[in-house]
Amino acid sequence: MRVFLTLLAVASAAFVFAGAAPAPIIPSDPIPDCDDPGASAPCFVSITKNGTTTLHQNDVLETGVEVIGGQTFVIEGARHWNFSIQDEHGDFNLNTADTYEVVLDIGNGNPGETFSRGQNVVIDRDTSVAGHHTVTFTMSPVPVSYTLSGCNGNGTCPTRPDVEATGYLEGSVDNLNYITDPADEAAMQGWDLVASTDWISSPPTLDYDTHTFIIDAANSHCANLGPDPCVPFVGGVSMTFPFAMLSHLYEVDAPATLGSSNFSVTGAGGAASTDVTVDDAGHVVHVDISGMTFSKHRLKVIGDMRPGAVKNLKAVRPSGNAGKLKFDPAKAHGSKVRGYKATCKSGTGLVAHGSADASPLKVKGLTPGVKYRCTVWAKTRFGDGPKRGVDMPR
Repeated sequence: MRVFLTLLAVASAAFVFAGAAPAPIIPSDPIPDCDDPGASAPCFVSITKNGTTTLHQNDVLETGVEVIGGQTFVIEGARHWNFSIQDEHGDFNLNTADTYEVVLDIGNGNPGETFSRGQNVVIDRDTSVAGHHTVTFTMSPVPVSYTLSGCNGNGTCPTRPDVEATGYLEGSVDNLNYITDPADEAAMQGWDLVASTDWISSPPTLDYDTHTFIIDAANSHCANLGPDPCVPFVGGVSMTFPFAMLSHLYEVDAPATLGSSNFSVTGAGGAASTDVTVDDAGHVVHVDISGMTFSKHRLKVIGDMRPGAVKNLKAVRPSGNAGKLKFDPAKAHGSKVRGYKATCKSGTGLVAHGSADASPLKVKGLTPGVKYRCTVWAKTRFGDGPKRGVDMPR
């Protein structure tokens, strides 16, 4: 079994994002508004609510005004720009029907990957202006429950949370400096993760042999702080896989050939719903999971990247000891078709084989006058496609 794994440890106000070994986190000065006197990147270009109300970064509680804070963290050389928005009391009890747009200027920074706690999250990156790379978060607050001490090292959370927030909202950008290889860094551009869980690991592990992406997630079991009965907290996770990330880091060598029907999700709980979409224009795969109730789960996004079957299979016999199989090519599902194989068997146990890069495929070693049943299938690095059969005439 080959397993590819990269993990980044990032701590936020109330959650743990990914978890290899703990890393020292050194905060810098707070992030100002870009229009403040003397301000320079990183800074907030704009913060708006419902498209009409302009908000400003502030750390002073004023009645009726949201509290907005942002900071740059340095984690083993990597820079991580984080922001959060709270209600006027400094609590994470925002209205989930509201939509916030936060535009963050990170200067020359690399807006490689993002992580956010919210819902209906849309990320837009703009690196067209040198020295003013911006990342725009458009999203609504999301209900969360969490423990102040975080989850345990094995990902499990305490039975009951310390805090229940009716409308939590935060976002972060990472410059990927924890990656040392330039090609790996380029491939990770655009990896986005959204979660309302206490614990989430990122980026996913790939079990190469079973075509399975694995993410660990955990949440407090109950969403109420009162006595029994206990109401389970409902959580969600959304992931955006760039095609380049799939092909370079996970050896999915033809991501543009993926379809939503090639994916299934397990480990989210029986009440969860999942949706997978493949955006060919955006060169990404989106995985959205909602309605999860759990204390610890291993989410598995299973991509069946074996090819489809050949079509319109026909057999001709130009000579007694040789046959020819003609077919339309199999459809790739994430992994390039690397050729075709065929096996022909007679009713008395005679067997002949053949292979080819494409149609037609020649089979030699047939016995003259004997009828054969031939099967043809496509091969990829992720496995074989279904076999299709046809009778080889005498």
